[in-house]
Amino acid sequence: MADDPISQPRRPSAPFEAVVFDFDGTLVASRFADEAAVAALIASDISAAAGAEVFWAHEGEPLLARIEVAWPGRLSEVLPLFERQGAPRCYPGVIPVLRRLRRRGLRLAVVSSRRRAALESGLLATGLVPYFPVVVGLEDVAEPKPSPEGLLLALRRLEVSAARTLYVGDNPLDVEAGHEAQVTVWRAVWGLPPTSPNGVVILRRPAEILDRIAAADAVAPADEVAAAGEVAAAHQVA
Repeated sequence: MADDPISQPRRPSAPFEAVVFDFDGTLVASRFADEAAVAALIASDISAAAGAEVFWAHEGEPLLARIEVAWPGRLSEVLPLFERQGAPRCYPGVIPVLRRLRRRGLRLAVVSSRRRAALESGLLATGLVPYFPVVVGLEDVAEPKPSPEGLLLALRRLEVSAARTLYVGDNPLDVEAGHEAQVTVWRAVWGLPPTSPNGVVILRRPAEILDRIAAADAVAPADEVAAAGEVAAAHQVA
């Protein structure tokens, strides 16, 4: 039977029961839209070029905060430039991986520093909505990444422990948030220049998520596999 994003999952894959993803730079490419907005701003006001370096230095933080620190007092003027640049683009290989993860019984979530409306719009535009029953955006937390608050909220909604959760993100803020939440962190660099591992598992293409989970399955103790199956059965009955 063909893969179906809303089909019933099988047992969870040991040692993980859930995979949580960052959005921008991990599931989708969106930097091109920010680059276009910055270029449009500078084209209309050459003095704005001085703030561009500051804007990029804060990549990974909420957009509103980045605009305010780069161009103080100009949020209402600058924000529309970013909002009109079009939808993000799903990275090649992401959707097949999400399908496989669901079929393996893993629960999926997205945690992003995007505003909730923009996040939901991006998920819809890229066809990712069916894969993520749990979505955590900027308004859902008091503190964005690198605070672990969003990740911990996602774990509660997924009803999984940090010890059985994998978090995949592209930014150092994602790595810090994941470590603070005490989940396993793998860094996605398929949208980035060559990156030093710096003590974190590096993923250079989406399919490596499946490869590494399969490798972890192969070395997981038999009692962990059995326990994972029991937890999944109880969750489905509930």
